[in-house]
Amino acid sequence: MRVGPGEKLSRRVRCASVGSTTAAVAVAAHGVGGGGLPAGSTLMLLVGFSAVLVAVMAAVPVLRRGGPALVPILAVGQLGAHTTLAFGGGGHHADMASGPIGGMGPQMLAAHAVAIGVCAALIAAAERIGPRTEAALRAVVAAVVVAIPVLERPRSWRPVTEAHPLVSALCRVSVSRRGPPLFV
Repeated sequence: MRVGPGEKLSRRVRCASVGSTTAAVAVAAHGVGGGGLPAGSTLMLLVGFSAVLVAVMAAVPVLRRGGPALVPILAVGQLGAHTTLAFGGGGHHADMASGPIGGMGPQMLAAHAVAIGVCAALIAAAERIGPRTEAALRAVVAAVVVAIPVLERPRSWRPVTEAHPLVSALCRVSVSRRGPPLFV
């Protein structure tokens, strides 16, 4: 495992990737497995579940490292996402209530199992491609920064006119009326 200044960022990206891919692929797997597409409120529940999954993954050091611990957290994520989609989806699970695992029929179970593999493959690919992408972006940014001409001296900002010319002109010629009368 890589240790260095980018490791903290890699762990954060890994946690966010687990949450987002779990939610997105769970919706697809749920649809393929025979469940319906979620409504807006169900999607909000799923986003909340994904946030909890990310928080748990970020809090437990063993889960943050990825590798072998990634598959169990993805499995828990798919199970939780299925439960969230089942609770929020209404009556589309009535025909699957006799399924072997909590209302999951064989087709739904297979779809969520494939989703675990898809999520693991996506995250592993992102971890392989990430450092190369970062190096390419650093090279492009360095080339662009060198190509941008630098001004010799920044110009100072000077107002063209006064902010309130009429008020200034009136105040210069007016006689002050404050104070007691002169001959009292």
